[in-house]
Amino acid sequence: MPSLRVGADGLQTIENSQIKVGINTNAGGSITYLTFQNDHGGNVTTRNMVSNPLVGGRTDLGRQIQIGLYGGPYDYSQNGNPAWIGLGWNPIQAGDVYFNSSQVLLVEKQTNLLHTKTIPKQFAYNNEPGEATIEHWIRLDGNVVKVHVKVVLSRSDKTQYEARQQEFPCMYLTGDYHNMWLYKGTNPYSNGPLSLERIQPPQTTIFGDVFPTEPWMASTNDNGYGVGLYSPNTYEWKRGYFGADLGGDETSQVASYLAAANKVVFDHNLVHEWDYELILGHLSEIRSYVYNKTHSPAGPNYLFDNSRKGWLYYHATDTGWPIAGKLHVLLDDATNARVLSPFVFWKGRSNPKIYLRAAFNTQSDKFRIKWRRSDDITIYGTGDRIMEFPVINDGQYHTYTIDLSSNDNWLNADIGQIAFEPVTDKAQPNAWMELAWVATSPDGPTPEIVDPFIPPTGEVACVPGCALVSVKKIQFARSNRKR
Repeated sequence: MPSLRVGADGLQTIENSQIKVGINTNAGGSITYLTFQNDHGGNVTTRNMVSNPLVGGRTDLGRQIQIGLYGGPYDYSQNGNPAWIGLGWNPIQAGDVYFNSSQVLLVEKQTNLLHTKTIPKQFAYNNEPGEATIEHWIRLDGNVVKVHVKVVLSRSDKTQYEARQQEFPCMYLTGDYHNMWLYKGTNPYSNGPLSLERIQPPQTTIFGDVFPTEPWMASTNDNGYGVGLYSPNTYEWKRGYFGADLGGDETSQVASYLAAANKVVFDHNLVHEWDYELILGHLSEIRSYVYNKTHSPAGPNYLFDNSRKGWLYYHATDTGWPIAGKLHVLLDDATNARVLSPFVFWKGRSNPKIYLRAAFNTQSDKFRIKWRRSDDITIYGTGDRIMEFPVINDGQYHTYTIDLSSNDNWLNADIGQIAFEPVTDKAQPNAWMELAWVATSPDGPTPEIVDPFIPPTGEVACVPGCALVSVKKIQFARSNRKR
C-alpha cells in the first residue's frame, strides 16, 4: 500500500483553468473545498462553496461533500448522542458528532488525482470506527469533478438488514447556493421546465425526499451558477436547506443540501463501487452536460451477474454477498415479502411486456407485479397498480412473460418502480424465488455500456510541508455495546 502523505493543514487540492477541488484529512478525506477559478463576469464568487460550519470553534463533520452509510439496526445509536437516537448504524466519511475526524489510511496526490482511503466514524458515537472503509478517486475534466467510490464493509454483525437510503454522496454547499433545481416532468431529456426548491424566509428548514425523472439535481445562486450533482440511474434523492439566511461563507451554519439517496442492501462483507460527478457552471451548462451522457434504459434491463443492480427486499432476504448470476430470495414471510427494483423512470406504454428468467419454489401458483407511478412516494398496492401472473413451482428456471399490453393502468402510467410478491394469505416456510434477469426482451437484457474505472498508478506527489507516515494494517476497535 502506498505511503500516507498529509499536508500540514490537512488540505490537498488539484486544479485546472476552470475549477479547483480539495479534500482534507482533518475531515476524513472528504471533499471540503470546491471553487470556480473565475467569477464568470461577476455572476458567481470564487470563494469556497462547500459548507464547513464552525461549532464552538470546531468544524462540524456532518456537512462537506461526503459519503454517508446507513444500515440496521435502527436502535444501534440508542446509546449515542441523544440528538441522534434512531439514526441506526451510520458511519460517515468525515467524522462524528463529537468532532473526531475519521481515520485516513491513505492519501495519494498526482497532477490530476486525489485518492483517499478512510475508516469512517459512527456519526452518533464518540470516536467509534464504522467497520468499513470508504475510498474515493477524484479527477478533473474541464468544469467537472469526476469521483469514483469504493465501499468495503467488514461488519461483525452478519445480519442482512432491510435496505436504507444512502448518501451517495451528500453535498452541502454554502447559503449562496439556495436554489435547488430538478426535473420531475413526464418527458425527460426534452429541456422541459425545471422545478425550483428553495426556502422562504422566515422559514428556517426544508428537508425531504424528491423524485426527479432525470438523474441529477443542482444548487445554484440567484444568477443560475452553482454545482450540479449527477448520479447515473439514480431517481431517489433528498434535498434540504438549513437556516433562514440566503448567504454566508463556508463557516456559517447556513447550508443547502442535496443527496443521491438510493436504497442499498448492506451485507456484512459488501464491496460496492459507483461513480458520481460534480458539474460547475450555469444551470444550462449543467443540464446540457447531463443530456450528453448515456441515458438510463427505457425499461427493465437487469442481469444479476455480479450485483443486485439496486434491487432490494421488504420482509425478505437473499443469500448474501457475493452475488453470482442470480438473486436467491427467501420468502418465508410470504404474506408480506416483496422484491423491489430501484427507483426508475419508464413509460408504461413503451414496455407492454416484461420478461423474467426466474425459478419459484412456493405454495402459490401466482405472483403479482406492483408498480409505483413516478409521482407516488411509495408503492401503494391499489387495484390500479397491480397485476397477477401464473408461476410454475418446480424450482426450475423458466422465462415468464408478464403481458401488460391490455392494462391501461400500466400503459397510461409513468413507472417509477416495480415489485414482485407472492399471492398468498399465509406464511410459506422454506419458500424461495430466484431471479436471473428482468428485461423487456424474451432474450434477456442487452449488454450494459460501462466505462470501467481503472485506478491511476504512478509516482505519489508530495506538496511542500507534507510528512511521510506509514500505513499500518487496518484494525477495527470494536465496541462491547450490545447490538
